[in-house]
Amino acid sequence: MKLLAVGDIHLGRSPTRIPEDFALNPTELGPAAAWRSAVDLAIREQVRAVLLAGDVVESERDFFEGFRELKTGIEKLTAEGIEVVAVAGNHDVEVLPRLAKALGGESGFTLLGEGGVWQSHSLEDGTSQMRIRGWSFPKRTVNASPLAGVRFDRDAGIELGLLHCDLGQTKSDYAPVTRAELTQSGLDGWLLGHIHAPHALTADNLIGYLGCLTGMDPGEPGAHGPWLIDIGEGRIREVRQLPIAPLRWQALRVDLHALEDAGDLEQVLIAEAEQLDHALFAHGPAPKAIGLRVKFVGQPAHEGAIANCRKGAHFPIGDRHYFVEHIESELLPEVSLEELATRKDPLGLLASRLLLLDRPADDPDRQALVESASKRFTERLQNARWNGLESNADRCAEEAVIEQLRAAGTAALHKLFAQQDGALG
Repeated sequence: MKLLAVGDIHLGRSPTRIPEDFALNPTELGPAAAWRSAVDLAIREQVRAVLLAGDVVESERDFFEGFRELKTGIEKLTAEGIEVVAVAGNHDVEVLPRLAKALGGESGFTLLGEGGVWQSHSLEDGTSQMRIRGWSFPKRTVNASPLAGVRFDRDAGIELGLLHCDLGQTKSDYAPVTRAELTQSGLDGWLLGHIHAPHALTADNLIGYLGCLTGMDPGEPGAHGPWLIDIGEGRIREVRQLPIAPLRWQALRVDLHALEDAGDLEQVLIAEAEQLDHALFAHGPAPKAIGLRVKFVGQPAHEGAIANCRKGAHFPIGDRHYFVEHIESELLPEVSLEELATRKDPLGLLASRLLLLDRPADDPDRQALVESASKRFTERLQNARWNGLESNADRCAEEAVIEQLRAAGTAALHKLFAQQDGALG
């Protein structure tokens, strides 16, 4: 038996930051287009069911678009014998039950846990059987764990939980759940919605966020798409993400140290994008469009050339369309960081810290620096004023911490260097 698990879709929402003169219409890159691709994928893979982990629809005002897109997709799926099982999240707590009623009981669409009560749904395919257990938001905010005091009675076969929640939290308005509650539930895995960054799910570790179906702004970078789950021989055999999102946001670091003619900057940018394209999409599915957050790395002499690079510029690579969504620079003095690090002053201390970031991941000094910064970031983000931001957890990931340290350290280095009028003696 195969299942296709889909995280937050947010039908009715449109991607942002797309250039006005872009080759593709934003409607070709948004949630509706991603949902249609997921439906086609489910049919090609001959899955038994499609599972939706909440926030299928952006809001109540998007009822009609959500109904049209969801109904069309469900009709295509059920015509192939594929069921759709969903739970409601905090965004579609009102609209998804209305959609379920409008679709009718014989539509092949099952909404689990309406009203905040745990329900289950069984699936069979002749050789395997399993059960999906789900809970839906009964109102827009839920500050208690939906697993508090809950005990599941297991049957034969695989059992998976489908839940929209705030994982790893004890206090939250969005159904706080601890990982211990999930692991102690007795189920074979949990497919979660709410946070838009996907976890690295595997057959042996199937507890985590599916991520949004497609990234709709630069705060949702990297690969997005549904997850194919293969069940057989009484176990979960394989779990893999299929990055079919039509739009991808990607950081691109462009080294300008070899740049001699300012007029060649665009060609250097395109060449770096071509290398990125080959690395990401040479052996797998590719999006229709890629929004780049470009960081130019060079020397102060390159500042004029960077200023002439137009935000919103776009260009094709193969069948894909690239555009520059954001530009920033990391312009270090011509003197090397290694030379600066020998100084016995704040410039030297800062340069040595930046050099630490380039050491191997197992270097103890590098680890200590990153762990210290991660702890500080976590403390700041736990402030109640940031509780409504869904992407806070991703900002404390090691890669994100290093990027923030590098950006802040480079900016501070510039200021210190300028204050000393470039005096390096």
